[in-house]
Amino acid sequence: MLADVLRISRTAAKRRMRDAEQLTPRTTLTGEALPALLPATATAWEAGDLDGEHVRVIQKFFRDLPDHVGPVEVDKAEKSLAEHARNVRPDQLEKIADRLATHLNPDGRFSEEDRARKRGFLWCGGQRADGMSVGKLTATPELRAMLDAWLANFAAPTPDDLRSHSQRQHDALAELVGGGSEIRN
Repeated sequence: MLADVLRISRTAAKRRMRDAEQLTPRTTLTGEALPALLPATATAWEAGDLDGEHVRVIQKFFRDLPDHVGPVEVDKAEKSLAEHARNVRPDQLEKIADRLATHLNPDGRFSEEDRARKRGFLWCGGQRADGMSVGKLTATPELRAMLDAWLANFAAPTPDDLRSHSQRQHDALAELVGGGSEIRN
């Protein structure tokens, strides 16, 4: 409905709804006021000190953060990222967020619940006019390893193959889904 009222894309409407959920104060069912989910980011946003790209970097940081990171560290991280966002470009903030994520999770430890929360295959949109579709995959490390092995075997270039790397990968994936399983020599 928001997309129709504002005459914006559904993607933009979802983004605005997510921003509102995270950047505006909340109220409990009993009427008690609660701060925004990202209070320091909300303050910087309201002051006009950061833009939507900064917000996306901060949202991605928290979306990717494993559950074992404690609430005190999460609060400190949010304050730090919001403060940095006031002074740096979004691409610079992304590097800061990556370093902070490594600091909070130095072993790169993610539980199966963390991974389950993120894995999936999402179509980014319908078919294009030419019948092609664009997709996005979020894979577990195990699936990635299997795909890498499959693609290394079936998408490897040969001397007389004029297809691009992407075309070879597409054709190898089609062979996999279509039931092709013969190993090349």
